[in-house]
Amino acid sequence: MRRSAFPSVTALVALLAASACTQDFDQFEPELFPASASGSGGAGGAGGDGGGQGTTASTASTASSGGGGAEQCLNGDDDDDDGAVDCADDDCGGFACVAVPEDWQGPGVLYAGPAAADVTCPEGFPTRVDVGGRDLLDEPATCSACSCGAPTAECGALEVTVYRGDTCGGGNATLEVPTDECFSINGLDLGSYRGEAPDVDSARCAPSGGEATVPPPRFGTEGLVCAPGPDSGGCAAGEACAPREIDAPFEQGVCVWREGERRCPQGFDERHVFASSVVDDRGCTRCTCNADGVRCAATLTFFDEARCEGPIESVPFDGSCAEDAPSATSLSAEVTATGSCQPRGGAPTGEVAAGDDRITVCCAQ
Repeated sequence: MRRSAFPSVTALVALLAASACTQDFDQFEPELFPASASGSGGAGGAGGDGGGQGTTASTASTASSGGGGAEQCLNGDDDDDDGAVDCADDDCGGFACVAVPEDWQGPGVLYAGPAAADVTCPEGFPTRVDVGGRDLLDEPATCSACSCGAPTAECGALEVTVYRGDTCGGGNATLEVPTDECFSINGLDLGSYRGEAPDVDSARCAPSGGEATVPPPRFGTEGLVCAPGPDSGGCAAGEACAPREIDAPFEQGVCVWREGERRCPQGFDERHVFASSVVDDRGCTRCTCNADGVRCAATLTFFDEARCEGPIESVPFDGSCAEDAPSATSLSAEVTATGSCQPRGGAPTGEVAAGDDRITVCCAQ
């Protein structure tokens, strides 16, 4: 069964929902952070070195140099009323405009580690993209125990050998006795008899169990990208405002991402490839029942009267001589299945493997 471990990139990009990151952008190549004129959608002061002061992703606001409140550097608004927005505002020196390569999504910051769902994107980065993972964990299915119901059997013909003597000697005759019917022996000179349990023609037990409990597929390394919201501004077309420095546990360097296994664009040389789907065929082997332990058992009951009324005694067919057979008018035989079946199966089977779908994340270092 093929599963998408995560939403497609198209859906992911539309989702782009919140989580946290940290990076040092001062070391990036200049073309990744092009300068742009204030008031024309460019980076302004954000494109410079920020006066030697970096900023963490959690520091999305700066002191105001205008007449309004503190500038929020990733919300697309001129919070301090100085005529410049986000990266174009001199107050956002810890931020810079990043040129996003054509056909790529970004910018964002990357977390690659366990339990990405527990990682929170930093303030100002509400766009959260789960990009898949690496190193699938080997977690087999858990199978409920197999069991077998009561046995049923098709048994061979039931035969009894009757003797004139009282010790299974002398003249004799073999009778085929119908089961679950009354059999008249009125006038039969019966001194003793011997009966064998009938053969087993076929036997079965109904199996149950073997239900699979399959844990969700989990990657040992999960990928998460956090990106600014769509309203961040102050940059030219094809650029986006991003912080220069972001704290752990995120990878260093601003990142872009794209569906498929790709070569990284120039300037984004740190390549991470994640599987975004899995093929999961884990389950359990079918439960069966081995009926070798099932036997046929028979019991003969003598009756004093015709039509099997007035029972005298019941004797099992075990191959031994039944001496001094009672004086009887009728008899009946009952055949039943005895023993038990041995359960088989109910073992984990299959595996989970990475599917063919990939997402490539490339980060500037």
